[in-house]
Amino acid sequence: MLESTGTLHAPSEGMLTIEIPVAEIVLDHSECAAVLDRYRIDYCCRGRQSLREACGERSLDPGTILDECELAIRRREPKTTDPRTLTTRQLITDVIGRHHRYLHRALPFLQTLSHKVAQVHGGRQEALRELASQVEALSTTLIAHLDDEERTLFPALLTNDVAAAAPMLATMREEHEVVGKMLADIRTTSEDYACPEWACNSYRTLMAELANLEADTLRHVHVENHVLMPRFVATA
Repeated sequence: MLESTGTLHAPSEGMLTIEIPVAEIVLDHSECAAVLDRYRIDYCCRGRQSLREACGERSLDPGTILDECELAIRRREPKTTDPRTLTTRQLITDVIGRHHRYLHRALPFLQTLSHKVAQVHGGRQEALRELASQVEALSTTLIAHLDDEERTLFPALLTNDVAAAAPMLATMREEHEVVGKMLADIRTTSEDYACPEWACNSYRTLMAELANLEADTLRHVHVENHVLMPRFVATA
């Protein structure tokens, strides 16, 4: 197995600073993911940015974000298993069981629901039709991505076939960037999953479930990019 010169360090309990990469913050303190999600800070595909750099791109005050992360850490529930402590087989099993199965359930439901809401309310809010198209495209992209991982990439990793896995891992990362852009577009079209006063239960359910989908997918991509991938190829 190749050694990665870009692997993030092992778990630590050190003080947070704005110079720590955002992916590292989430790896050490998973409860901070919700804080970064709220401010649309990408800790997945751009996780090697420091908190200072990520905040600078979005004109955010890094001190404020840091304070919120520290508050989340103080309020945290009992710590879940750190993915860096899992074997590769355990990690892949967890990714499939936790994230792939969720997507296989959630995506068809969201496709149907988004089209229903667009059909009922699209005349009043044109963006809902665009949202339904975006959900359809995301679903098509993600289902193909999951299938490629389960059929080809993960078996290669489990047999330690580094030569076969390396180009597939590069493709995986590229596809993650595409998915990240799709999720960002959905959030923009939905106006941060906002619901107008007249929104029906289906509308409200759609927005809540899209928010859940984004949060779960970002955590999924984060683990694959920053825990699984560096075990096989050097990342920078």
